[in-house]
Amino acid sequence: MAKEFKIQIPQSIVRNPEINSKSFVLLAKLIQQYYKQRVDERNLTFTIKYYKKLMNFTDISDRRTFSDCLKVLNEKGLIESIIKPLPKNGELTVTLSSEVIPEFNKGQVFTQFEYWVLNMSVIEEVGHIGVRIMYYIMSWINYKKLGKDHCYASVIRMSKDLGIAEKTFISYTKRLEKLKFIKIVKFDSYTTVKDDKNGNENLSYDRWNNHYFIQQENIRKFNGLVEN
Repeated sequence: MAKEFKIQIPQSIVRNPEINSKSFVLLAKLIQQYYKQRVDERNLTFTIKYYKKLMNFTDISDRRTFSDCLKVLNEKGLIESIIKPLPKNGELTVTLSSEVIPEFNKGQVFTQFEYWVLNMSVIEEVGHIGVRIMYYIMSWINYKKLGKDHCYASVIRMSKDLGIAEKTFISYTKRLEKLKFIKIVKFDSYTTVKDDKNGNENLSYDRWNNHYFIQQENIRKFNGLVEN
């Protein structure tokens, strides 16, 4: 199978609770737009000829929400220019921060995912939060290292990093699991009996965090992609 284009996002952004999920997905799409430029003509400042198409592909239905997402990205220094109000002629010029482009940040950790995890059909099915969660899980994974093929952070930690409620996180992971986009290996809590130095028995309560695996092949199949 040919090597597929991956959209890479700094790990610090993937785990930033101050960036909401819609703004996160929009940033990912803008990074994708950057790489659509010819290699010899790539520039951090580029023009999207018809930004309503971008809104559609990002599953953002109204201009106000789209404008709010741009504002968030600007306030966090990820977009160096902001247009207010949005132009009416359909064109939108954006200047990305070099911080979000891997070539300019060789020492920074980036989380990468194949482009199809950001296809419109996936976003519509799992929502912006669902896409963000998949990126977050991937940010813990390193397939080159043994035993690092999954995320084992706690629900408390993950929901805090994402800036969402624990119930929201659990609800979306259940949706992702039902679609088989992720696999969750659950662990039950248990108690053990340990003796202290005086021989007295003490109960110890232990619980392992669930393990979260990304099932990339199922996401590929959902997008109608098959191996050649």
